[in-house]
Amino acid sequence: MIKCRHCFKMTDLQLQKCTHCGVVLGYSVAEKFDLMAESVEHALKKELEARRKLKH
Repeated sequence: MIKCRHCFKMTDLQLQKCTHCGVVLGYSVAEKFDLMAESVEHALKKELEARRKLKH
């Protein structure tokens, strides 16, 4: 999921158009890669925090 640059709502990265406003998402391959990397990093941090809480 990424934020649409036009309406700022979350939309699927795989789609070419925003599901909310219909604007064509013009992300380059490098930008998509960076967005996916940030998303994975965020998910891993959340998982690590959850596991640390379970240990204590």
